[in-house]
Amino acid sequence: MKTNSKEALNNEWLFKKMIVERVIICALILINISSSLKAQIDSDSKPLLWFGVAGGANINFYQSSIQELNPDFIAPVIFTKGIGIGTYFAPLVEFHFSGSWGVIMQAGYDGRKGKFDEKIAPCGCPEDLSANISYITMEPSLRFVPFNSNFYLYAGPRLAFNLNKSFIYTRDIHNAFHDQDAHLSMKENFSNINKIIISMQVGVGYDIKVSSLRMQEQLMLSPFVSFQPYFGQSPRSIEVWNITTLRAGIIFKLSRTHTTSTPSKIVKSNRTLL
Repeated sequence: MKTNSKEALNNEWLFKKMIVERVIICALILINISSSLKAQIDSDSKPLLWFGVAGGANINFYQSSIQELNPDFIAPVIFTKGIGIGTYFAPLVEFHFSGSWGVIMQAGYDGRKGKFDEKIAPCGCPEDLSANISYITMEPSLRFVPFNSNFYLYAGPRLAFNLNKSFIYTRDIHNAFHDQDAHLSMKENFSNINKIIISMQVGVGYDIKVSSLRMQEQLMLSPFVSFQPYFGQSPRSIEVWNITTLRAGIIFKLSRTHTTSTPSKIVKSNRTLL
């Protein structure tokens, strides 16, 4: 009886040992499969070349000393400060050299419109001046991703070609004088506009993946904020007019992955170990 009981215990121990060994082997195989699939998905989900479009708003801050609007008109007051919101729209190409470094090339429409603070002329008349300045801009940037995250930094030069240089000037009637002429309103172009602007910009962004990692077509949304300081951004060659711009928007990026191996082949190759 003792011998049979001992043999039964040994058989039970061997059976449990065999099950534990099988479980360990299966776990190792699953880990291997998971690692292989993850490596494949990671390589497929990080394409090198992206195409997209960026859109946003430029918050433009004016610091100026403007009185001569053009050779035909000199305002009786000096306009010194202003603020406005312009539109930004640009197609882009983005290339990633590695997980940390890449380049971004944007080229599109860049609106720098704004309205100067109201001034009071010597006659007591309120005067207003608004500017509709816009450019075709080219902005190549170097992209850097710290800590292998979705957050990225970028910086680079800005080369802009003037597209629009119009202004609207208005002078209202003083309420205390009813015999004044009707208020003045004119829409003209600024004189002495620089045709080319060379400046710089720095920014931050965050990549948000929208499509599934298993899909070949990859869609990504990237909210961003950039800062373009005033130096190099003077629209005119006379008087003083500096523009500092804070830009905020979102980028839609699209790419396509190229699968080098399939999960079914990986599973098949690992099943042979059983």
